[in-house]
Amino acid sequence: MLDRLGELDGDELTGASKMYSFFLEALEGEMNIAYNVVGLKDFETAGVKVREASDKAHFNQYEDAMKLLSEAISHVASSGQWAMQTLKNDNLL
Repeated sequence: MLDRLGELDGDELTGASKMYSFFLEALEGEMNIAYNVVGLKDFETAGVKVREASDKAHFNQYEDAMKLLSEAISHVASSGQWAMQTLKNDNLL
């Protein structure tokens, strides 16, 4: 989605940017909830990366924003490994 914003202009770009901003705000909120519930630093770091990506996208720095989102995904994936192992250890998976 982010790489397509650079192809838009005018009202389309304005509307798409607003929607993308809302999406990233919601995603950051989810990262913060996960951090508060689980307490893993990876979720906090992912939330910061999402916020930074949102800022970059706001200034049309889409390549930098995509890099930051990739980093956020990596942090969440690392935490997912911990969660999966916990579920296995508790015989829930």
